[in-house]
Amino acid sequence: MRYILVDIPDRENFYPFTLTRSLADCRVGIFTFKERWEHYLKETAGVYAVNYLQVLYTENDSNKDFLLNNESLFFINITAIPNDNLIASIKELKQGEKLVNEKGKWIATKTKERAIPKILLAEFPPINYAGVEFINDAMHLLKLHPSFIQKDFEFIIAQRTSVKTNDTNHLINPSQIFIEEGAQVSCANLNASEGPIYIGKEAIIMEGVSIRGPFVLGNKGVIKMNTSIYGATSIGPNCLVGGEIKNSIMMGSSNKGHEGYLGDSIIGYWCNLGAGTSNSNIKNTAGPIQMWNEAKQLWETIGQKMGMLVGDYTRFAIHSSINTGSYIGVCANIFGNGLLPKNIPNFTWGVTPGYRIEEIFEDINNWKKLKGIIISEEEKQVLEHLHKQSV
Repeated sequence: MRYILVDIPDRENFYPFTLTRSLADCRVGIFTFKERWEHYLKETAGVYAVNYLQVLYTENDSNKDFLLNNESLFFINITAIPNDNLIASIKELKQGEKLVNEKGKWIATKTKERAIPKILLAEFPPINYAGVEFINDAMHLLKLHPSFIQKDFEFIIAQRTSVKTNDTNHLINPSQIFIEEGAQVSCANLNASEGPIYIGKEAIIMEGVSIRGPFVLGNKGVIKMNTSIYGATSIGPNCLVGGEIKNSIMMGSSNKGHEGYLGDSIIGYWCNLGAGTSNSNIKNTAGPIQMWNEAKQLWETIGQKMGMLVGDYTRFAIHSSINTGSYIGVCANIFGNGLLPKNIPNFTWGVTPGYRIEEIFEDINNWKKLKGIIISEEEKQVLEHLHKQSV
């Protein structure tokens, strides 16, 4: 393993998602950040996370060994958006050199050093690389979302050929629709005139579903009957969705299985939106939206349209009404009357912090069992660390 992906310099900008995992495992478009980098590098990459998250990545022996050997490795800023030219420039780095953009922002370093602070702060000879684009924060993901879907789709169709769908479906611009082996699609309307549509392996699209691209459905994802989805939307692997969805990302293993609206939002892993749950994405006045910034601990004006950011393992009761521009932390079990608060912290029970760690583990395990797995000891360690900080 020669390449190590690092999100430490900017991880706070991606809260609540990077509270429980490295940005490497966050998904936008068809791929996670790690998968996308590995496609461009044509090699497996390791992950260097903050101390309490590293436990999620050191069970992989190849990822653990890079900390112990004395080999010169490439450390890469995962928030840089990869392309062939950037990859070539990274691979040309010599021992002790670093790549930066025209403003001095760090892109990559080749070194035998293993301490990230030294890698980031050391005075390695810089090589300037102009034109690289970085992902700034979680809300920036929504802005870049259509381009990620397009580039990921182009990568897929360059490698393989789509499975043909049956005659019960209505396809518009079928050259921009890709269906993987084992997917089941019947009596659906798929319109790829404004962006591509990708359907993953063993995914299911039921009768009456209407989808307008750009759109991604991950492996084993399920879309229930008569669902309406507008691009750009990514539904990650093992997700179950219904109702109406627009311009949103569900990273994986989360459910929105019933009627209700989800718009201009990002949902982490292992979340559940109860029946009838809807979020607002524009104020009644159509005025500017203020949203809580967890890293800066302040309210920021972010624009005219924004739904919600929802951290991993968070669940909403039926008929939850979610306010415009809501920041919602990890492991919240949410219920309450009327519009919910715009800032709901980690480990909230109802609308008040106080969800006990023993109950959290039991409840997460119950949800995971529905999809045939159980909570890992590594996940428990991460959540215990965060829970102690919240008390």
